[in-house]
Amino acid sequence: MLDFLQKNRRRISVIFLLVFFLIILISQTEKSRSDNWFSRFVQNVAYPFQSSFHYIETQVISFRDHYIWLVGVAEKNNELLLKVKQLEEQNAENREIRIAYQRLLALLEFRRKDPNEKVFAEVIVEIDKPFSRLLIINKGTEEGIRPNFGVVTPRGIVGKVQSATSIQSIVQLITDARTQFPVLIQRTRTKAMMKVKDNQLVISQIPRRLELYENDRIITSGLAGIFPKGIPVGRIKQIEKKEFGLFQSVILSPAVELNKIEEVAVILRSVYSIHRPLFTDIK
Repeated sequence: MLDFLQKNRRRISVIFLLVFFLIILISQTEKSRSDNWFSRFVQNVAYPFQSSFHYIETQVISFRDHYIWLVGVAEKNNELLLKVKQLEEQNAENREIRIAYQRLLALLEFRRKDPNEKVFAEVIVEIDKPFSRLLIINKGTEEGIRPNFGVVTPRGIVGKVQSATSIQSIVQLITDARTQFPVLIQRTRTKAMMKVKDNQLVISQIPRRLELYENDRIITSGLAGIFPKGIPVGRIKQIEKKEFGLFQSVILSPAVELNKIEEVAVILRSVYSIHRPLFTDIK
């Protein structure tokens, strides 16, 4: 008997424990939940596991909801970025239209106020070399343009037509090294010859006794027939008067920002002069 118990002591112990817990469980079923110590024991043992499971479940649900929310936000953000890009492109287009409208409005006002016969053209090419500064415009002899016709904007002188074909013309800017034409110092009514030196507009051999001031306005004199009289050329930027000598010279700033020209007007005939420009090939 002892040998049997010793050999099967583990099995007997397990059976005994199971019977013991079964008897306790049966005995507790008739008691209320508050008096049921076994139920309380199970609850106390299970609580940490239940709490941990609930926390993990809550975090998983929160992460899932947050992820779904982030996906939605990312999609919305991409939509907004695309919309912003479209609005920026539209705004840039509208700005360009507004600027073009203002330029064309200024040209129309120039056409209305300036009585000279002229044709308007767009700049299609710019040539900027050390000794050659030119523009190519999209109008030519079909529009009545000929060499040596004056080219202007509402702000002032641009240059003169160097050559022309039926559909386009080459314009020599006033800052071109070969430029030279007569001008008038508006305040003093002094006639002088303007030329280009070191890429700057220069008037030299002005009588020393003549009192000049910075910002004095220089206009076309109307001589040589290239430009009508009174069109702005520029303003005196610097006066050079040596200690000795009979003459002084000045450097001008152009009236027109020559690197920002998009449209020009070519003067075909001046109402103030019956003469065409000298040396043109017009019949």
